[in-house]
Amino acid sequence: MIVADSHTLVWWILAPDKLSPTAKHAIVTADVVGIAAISCWEIAMLAHRQRIALDRSPADWFHEIVRVRNISVLPLTIDIGIRAAELHDVLRDPIDCLIAATALTHGVALVTKDERIQRSGVVTTIW
Repeated sequence: MIVADSHTLVWWILAPDKLSPTAKHAIVTADVVGIAAISCWEIAMLAHRQRIALDRSPADWFHEIVRVRNISVLPLTIDIGIRAAELHDVLRDPIDCLIAATALTHGVALVTKDERIQRSGVVTTIW
């Protein structure tokens, strides 16, 4: 399993050319592509603010891609919440903290282009 960051998921579905070859390979060869549940909120907010264009409602879009792409939505748990709080001083962004903590808690790499997450070294990243 790998965890895809929010932008990684959007690019995989809507603009796959934006993915690096390494990121694309990690996604297509993963036995499971997981996303942090908070990514659903983040992507829905981007659509609501018209920063990304989805071809249907965010709810319909997510239900479709989860089914078609066999994506596993990973819930926010007590352990993820606590781990995210521990990452706040390094990552600053609460969403990034929750996504990184999701990958850490599941013991898998995070596919992300986010340079702050990559530089931090708090989680193994792929890009």
